[in-house]
Amino acid sequence: ARVKGIIQWVEASSGTKCKVMQYDRLFKTEEPGKESGDFLDDINEESLTILHNVILEPSVGADAVTIIDKLSNNPGSEVEKIYHSSLAYQFERSGYFALDSSSKVDDLVFNLVVTLRDTWDAGSATQPKKAENIQINQDNEATQTQQQQQNKNTGGNAPVLEDARRVALRAGTILEAGPHPEANSLILCKLDCGDVNEAGEPEEPRTVVAGLAGKIPFDELVNRKVVCITNLKPARMRGIESTAMLLAASDGQEGDDEVVQLLDVPDSVPNGELLSFENMKPCEPDAILKSKGALKVWDRVKAQLRVNDEGEATYQNDGTVRKIMTSAGPVRVTSLKNCTIG
Repeated sequence: ARVKGIIQWVEASSGTKCKVMQYDRLFKTEEPGKESGDFLDDINEESLTILHNVILEPSVGADAVTIIDKLSNNPGSEVEKIYHSSLAYQFERSGYFALDSSSKVDDLVFNLVVTLRDTWDAGSATQPKKAENIQINQDNEATQTQQQQQNKNTGGNAPVLEDARRVALRAGTILEAGPHPEANSLILCKLDCGDVNEAGEPEEPRTVVAGLAGKIPFDELVNRKVVCITNLKPARMRGIESTAMLLAASDGQEGDDEVVQLLDVPDSVPNGELLSFENMKPCEPDAILKSKGALKVWDRVKAQLRVNDEGEATYQNDGTVRKIMTSAGPVRVTSLKNCTIG
């Protein structure tokens, strides 16, 4: 049998809360006042319904923050004139919603601008039709396919997170390093990322496949404390699954001339420590970045990672430079300066 429809839900614990202004017709009839002689008698008292605690996908919240930041930093720019309403999304099975000008980073508001289908029926116009897929329960929590979801247990209180705070940068120690059995350009490492099971017992080291063959001697890798990403979707590389990623700086040269240096973490930092960004709230990484939208989060962050002229690893976004920090100080590289990280 043919599938009649698909409903997708937003995961509330990682979602972003917002307020939705649900507009309907101003009048209950097509000809206000025709019967009573006073058009005010036909005012639709439910022409505006305000939905609180609506849950959005994190990527929508991130896009909204980007628009707000651009407007804050360049309010009078004529080069690329933008408005809050430049950001619009279809909330599935409901309509198209645009960002309201009153929105703040921690208080997003979306307005219904057009429904998916006009269902006006003059014969039943005395009961204005609301968007069919949004319901309000006794606690005034909203549920909506694709972009909204109610979850009383978690509450959906997650704020809009900057991309950098969604990536799990952790300290780890390379326990073993050697050649990949099937690829000359790859190496194979065992990495202690401080993972523990539910009982608090240490888990097996992670397997990491990295394109560092010929770049760093194996004896310089073993027992080295480095920065690793632990919430990327595992990737199979030439038959071996890699469950973490090492971060390294490069001078940008091609081939054998390229100089690559791993991001070093002070030895006193425990394995598994979640690193942070200078003058930014603590990171709250996704459990795993696996959807296409989530993977773009890492792509955007990676594009802003650089080594400064002091040899420190930094995240540079919107003109602000933030050092990548551990509990024992900034992350550094051995000698490279003013170069990219990837």
